[in-house]
Amino acid sequence: MAAHPAVRAIAARHGATGAQVALAYLLGKGRVAAVPKAASAARQAENLGALGLRLAPEDVAALDALPKNRRFVNPAFAPDWDG
Repeated sequence: MAAHPAVRAIAARHGATGAQVALAYLLGKGRVAAVPKAASAARQAENLGALGLRLAPEDVAALDALPKNRRFVNPAFAPDWDG
């Protein structure tokens, strides 16, 4: 999601990274748990930067419109998500 052109455009407007925009979007949703990957101190600091990012309603609407039906991790033992 962070590399999507719409996300990158929103990030550019806010002086943020695509990952920060994606994380801020998820954190702004109710009843959603976000578990970002952060192996380095720099990535941890970047993730924390998402806490101060305030997305405009039009940003949220653009992110809401993005497709959400993709899985990046789908092991053989996973349930049938489409069933």
